[in-house]
Amino acid sequence: MAGISLELRRLYKERKLGRVLLAVGYSAVLGTGNWLFAILSIFVSAYIAEKLWGVSETLIKYQVYITHCVSLSLILSGFFQLSFTRYISDRLFEKEFERVLPNTYGVAMLTATYSFFIALLLSFFFFKGYPYYYHVLFSFTVATLSVLWVVNALLTGLKSYKHIFASFVISYSIAGLGVIFLSNLGLVWLMLSFYFSQTLLLFLILFRVARDYRSSKLLEFDFLKKDRLYKSLMLVGFFFNLGIWIDKYVFWYSPITGSHVLGNMNASVIYDVPFTLALISIVPGFAVAFLKIELEFFDNYNAYYNAVRTWGRLDDLYRLANKMIESARSAFFETLRFQALTAILLIFIHEYIFTFLKLPTAYIPLFEIFLAANVFLMGYIVIYALLSYFDLRRELVKMTFTFALLNFVFTLLTQFLGAYFYGYGYMFALMFSMILGMEYLRRFLNDVHYRTFALRE
Repeated sequence: MAGISLELRRLYKERKLGRVLLAVGYSAVLGTGNWLFAILSIFVSAYIAEKLWGVSETLIKYQVYITHCVSLSLILSGFFQLSFTRYISDRLFEKEFERVLPNTYGVAMLTATYSFFIALLLSFFFFKGYPYYYHVLFSFTVATLSVLWVVNALLTGLKSYKHIFASFVISYSIAGLGVIFLSNLGLVWLMLSFYFSQTLLLFLILFRVARDYRSSKLLEFDFLKKDRLYKSLMLVGFFFNLGIWIDKYVFWYSPITGSHVLGNMNASVIYDVPFTLALISIVPGFAVAFLKIELEFFDNYNAYYNAVRTWGRLDDLYRLANKMIESARSAFFETLRFQALTAILLIFIHEYIFTFLKLPTAYIPLFEIFLAANVFLMGYIVIYALLSYFDLRRELVKMTFTFALLNFVFTLLTQFLGAYFYGYGYMFALMFSMILGMEYLRRFLNDVHYRTFALRE
């Protein structure tokens, strides 16, 4: 993240409103990543298409199709999102630059292969009775997205953030234009346009990796070696993404709240609409979290561990550790405070939002619950990031597994309790998991010197 940090720091320190806003904007983009562009392009273009051509059943089916593609690809690629990023970080630290490109191709091939075949098996359920090209398009799209999520994790290590931003804009502009101009031709054309846009995005990103990290080797699977494969991080990535999506699948495929939309693909309008609207509210929180961690915490973290590596004086170690702990605390509470203020603001104006979007006001209570849940979500993500910095892998496995399990159990419970309790399962799962992560972080930071010197492997 060094290249990004330096650029953000340059923009932020100029103290000009335009440059500060630009830094915040880049932080939001880099923090939220691919999904921000996916949501904005699909739903904005669908809104435009509805205004041009009228409400179309095809658009509803397309949105459900994309949601399933994104969710499945995130879960399937979770095994390598973190573990491969850690592998690349280690190779860059050891100056083995020639291993970056061939292993990127290796992880892309492996991820695409198993994602394709799993998606193909699922397609026989989702598109039962549909022509074969639905199965093929769905499988290729999930495979391409899975590779994108893994390679996307490398983007923070690249210095050309403008290239990354431009790649996102180009690919999702194509996807959006496809929705606007192809929605009258049928669902298959929309599926094709989305697949093409994601393939283009993957090509643009891989092109940048290939240009920055040249190698004489074409393909390598060094990241699968026993001493270089981080199994704990594979579990963390899987449980994190599973936890984020498992409540949606419960609502989609529950006979109480789900309904068929495309083949056997289900949706839950009562849950999906308020959740999607509320999800957009975390973009400012992501920007603040990214800035606080990258511009404050990282500097203090780096200063402390540089002093550790160079055997600094004891009083300097205590001083630097205190600054690092304070910056971690500041990142957590500032993010929570900003996200809470965003939620409060949206609660005051949500009636205007729903009126403008012509949505039923019956969604408002669940929308408010999701706004509150997003405060805990941002706290959970900041704790997750800080535990990752300190390489507390066992704690991360426990925290993410707890979230996935509690989200599943609590969401099932709300199905039996009734509509009044919808959304609380997701919110309480986030809250308890965040508190668990806070306790793990607190224990580590209280004994940071002992953990650093006495327990180093």
